[in-house]
Amino acid sequence: MKKDEFLSSLERLLRSLKREERNRFLSYYSEMIADYMENGCEEEEAVQRIGNPGEIAQEILSDRDAQPPKPTPTWMKAGVIVLLVLGSPLWGSLVLVAICCALSAVIMVLCAYVLIWCIPFICGVFSVSSLFLALVSTVGSAILLFQDTATGLVQMGLGILFAGAFLVTTLLTWEVGKKFVVVTTKFSRWLAGLFQKKRGVKA
Repeated sequence: MKKDEFLSSLERLLRSLKREERNRFLSYYSEMIADYMENGCEEEEAVQRIGNPGEIAQEILSDRDAQPPKPTPTWMKAGVIVLLVLGSPLWGSLVLVAICCALSAVIMVLCAYVLIWCIPFICGVFSVSSLFLALVSTVGSAILLFQDTATGLVQMGLGILFAGAFLVTTLLTWEVGKKFVVVTTKFSRWLAGLFQKKRGVKA
């Protein structure tokens, strides 16, 4: 095996190493081959004395894997702690701003849902109130008819009026509720699409 073939094979086998580290080993074995050749060895004999590139690469990689990771120096840990403490006003403010922005976004979304469902809710309140007043007026008119006929009739008329209001507001609440379910669904899909677009931009 020629010198160039040996070095090329060794370089290919050490491709998992960083370029600087790989070049250091290649330079080392290139100088060894050159030393053997200066001492009178032929090129192929010098390469043969070095050994098989596969075995050499395996030995280099196994020794490298066996080396324990270098511990972080104490001064570096202390420096990181000092930087964190000194920079706490800055990064603390940034974290606080991020939290406030997130809470503001959540509150805005909740307000939007409240505004969307405000009209159906009001219609529902009117419907329940009308039912309650209709029941009270009807029961009260039955009692007042025996005491004061005119007042009892007026009370009965109010009960019928509130009963009609109850029917109208109930139907209105039902129809408006169905419309606002569609609006809420579209709004939720729009929010989800907006969030997905932001995630796509960040990615």
